[in-house]
Amino acid sequence: MSEQQDALGDLESSGVLAALTWANASAYRRTMDDYDPDTGHDQGWIGSTAHRLFVDRLHRAFSTGKHGVESPEAASAGLDLVAAGLAPGEHRKMPLIRPGVVVWSDLNQSPGWRHGDWRLLLTSFVYGESSRIPWPQKSPTKQRVASQGKPSGWLDPHPTLFGDDSDSLATVIQALREEDAELNATTLIVAHSIERELGVRELYLGRSRLNRGGGDAWYWKHDLLAANPGSPTAEPIPTSPDPRPGSSGIQDAPVRLRHQPSEGNGERRQAPGGNDK
Repeated sequence: MSEQQDALGDLESSGVLAALTWANASAYRRTMDDYDPDTGHDQGWIGSTAHRLFVDRLHRAFSTGKHGVESPEAASAGLDLVAAGLAPGEHRKMPLIRPGVVVWSDLNQSPGWRHGDWRLLLTSFVYGESSRIPWPQKSPTKQRVASQGKPSGWLDPHPTLFGDDSDSLATVIQALREEDAELNATTLIVAHSIERELGVRELYLGRSRLNRGGGDAWYWKHDLLAANPGSPTAEPIPTSPDPRPGSSGIQDAPVRLRHQPSEGNGERRQAPGGNDK
């Protein structure tokens, strides 16, 4: 079985893939609801806002960050903190994942989570350019992840003149391998984007590849919005048919409580697509 099959199988059975798609839809829905070019919002604002909200929604789904709990039993102790700030009924669509199944695992303050053998980091990219993300131009953290080494059995169908055997690159690869060995985890990237005028999203999960000199940006990637695996597509932003929570006076259904505010995400702005560490 390939690394891609292993990763998708583990993350699908645990509900992580469903959480990623829910969180991304929720984050971009709210972002585009608030988007107003007349007030000065631009593509950079969209990317940075959606990225922060994506992190927030994943904290809700995974019971991490400010939505963390002391134990799985504490997850059902309250009513409405998870729903606060979401569109009406949106929290009821959130996948239910037992607290502790996914844990916070950032890398150099780049937001990340870990489930089993897999650590997930977020990044944004220019819409339509997922296969050409220039990892060497990204942050040192994203360069480091893209340098972690090829999956077992992978052969480069399009080798370049730029080798991966320089001393500096070897040092980076070794450092990440040692860190991930301590975690018993492989770092994957969740890449997201939107076409501003049409409101159409892209969302991929995969193993990034340091594409020095150009070439494909991935060893493998999976389209999380495709109706059928392997069939690339894009998905429009779901609309919010009702006012946001708090405007109607109608109480939402009971949901899970989150305790213990904790770490921030420590992100910085990146134009045009969002934040990157």
